[in-house]
Amino acid sequence: MFEFKEEKLSGFEVVKSIAKDGFHINDVKYESPFKGEVSAYLFIPDKLGPLPAVIYMHPSQGDRKTFFCEAQMLATKGYITLLIEAQYLRGNGKLKLQGKNEFTKTIEEMADIQKYIQTVMDIKRGITLLSELGKVDKSKIAFVGQGIGAAWGGILSGIDTRVKTFILISGYGQVSEMQMTSEHPIAMLIRGFLPPERFEYFISSLKKLDAIHYVKNASPASIFFQFAENDLYIDRDQASSFYSTASSPKKISWYDTNHLFSNCEEALYDRIKWLNVLFTGQNSNFSKESTTN
Repeated sequence: MFEFKEEKLSGFEVVKSIAKDGFHINDVKYESPFKGEVSAYLFIPDKLGPLPAVIYMHPSQGDRKTFFCEAQMLATKGYITLLIEAQYLRGNGKLKLQGKNEFTKTIEEMADIQKYIQTVMDIKRGITLLSELGKVDKSKIAFVGQGIGAAWGGILSGIDTRVKTFILISGYGQVSEMQMTSEHPIAMLIRGFLPPERFEYFISSLKKLDAIHYVKNASPASIFFQFAENDLYIDRDQASSFYSTASSPKKISWYDTNHLFSNCEEALYDRIKWLNVLFTGQNSNFSKESTTN
């Protein structure tokens, strides 16, 4: 399902590059293994390599800008970061502006299993992009995903050994269950507007892609799970099940925040600390001051 012949990365293009103090922000695109192009931001520090690298995947309510500030922060600390935009979710923010036919087409695209699989493959190709940069330490590549991005990360943990650690934020261990029962806006749209037979096929296909089937094979990669105490879409039992299924080494932390981790600096600093301890051996505590100096 996720197999493809990985050759040299093709179609990579830097659309625009902006110089900042100590790093460059590159607006880039590269060819998807399936079809089309993947849009991303690539932050590259001015420091000499090899440097650790982090791939970010946003939640369904976000886009490649979601982790922009965090990537900028890491860039000042010597991390290369790649912020990928999911084709699976592209254009969903325009639903209210569409007519009936366009609306129906968009709902069907959101329930397209091939696009779901394609996003995982787009992330894999993003790892290839980082590996070919020359400045990346291939033994120090991490993945950070949130919401549906964390679900994709869970799949990736069981199929790609190039990533050494995964940070999964408010992640769905069983996206199929979420689509059937959750009050998440996208889940409710798909349930409400997809024809019954089409929805049944969508769910049966999704069950094969639930992250719980893959995280058990993540070792030797580590996984850091971050969950919200006030999550409207993921309860403690679902979160605990996702965590308990995963292979070791692993860690779970809970935060007094919502599903989107709004204004949760503690989780941000814990992510940075996790990466630094793993990749640089630094054991110091991190604070707002230490990450902005």
